[in-house]
Amino acid sequence: MRQAIVCGIDGSPDSQAALVYATDLADRLDARLVLAHVVEPVPALSGAVGPFTGASAPSSSTVEREAEGERLLGEIAESTGVGHAEQRVVTGLPAEGLADLADDESAQLIVVGSRGRGPLRSALLGSVSTSLIGLARCPVLVVPPGAVTP
Repeated sequence: MRQAIVCGIDGSPDSQAALVYATDLADRLDARLVLAHVVEPVPALSGAVGPFTGASAPSSSTVEREAEGERLLGEIAESTGVGHAEQRVVTGLPAEGLADLADDESAQLIVVGSRGRGPLRSALLGSVSTSLIGLARCPVLVVPPGAVTP
């Protein structure tokens, strides 16, 4: 099986910049390119106003968001000319979902974009790229905002 590069896609300009790098690296290394979109599950409600529950079946909202993720990946693959790339939509927390997918794909690298919020805002709001670096079992390339394309 050929090596894989997983590229996290969320539709933002930052993730599209990451895709430029991931595509270039996949071409240079003759690796499979895997476009990945992570959908955070929508908790199911218990009763009309009850508390959130950990439902085992995905809610219809989660299923709809997965379908939206599939459309997003298809549109980006088509518009950027990477129709050959594999596309995966996974459900979970973004950093964990990308790390787990990279394991499943035996990825050699994960490429993600960074919003460039800075250390204070990232500490308050969280950062997928920072969390991913701590979770991934392969190297992670974080493409900063404004990076020059290869």
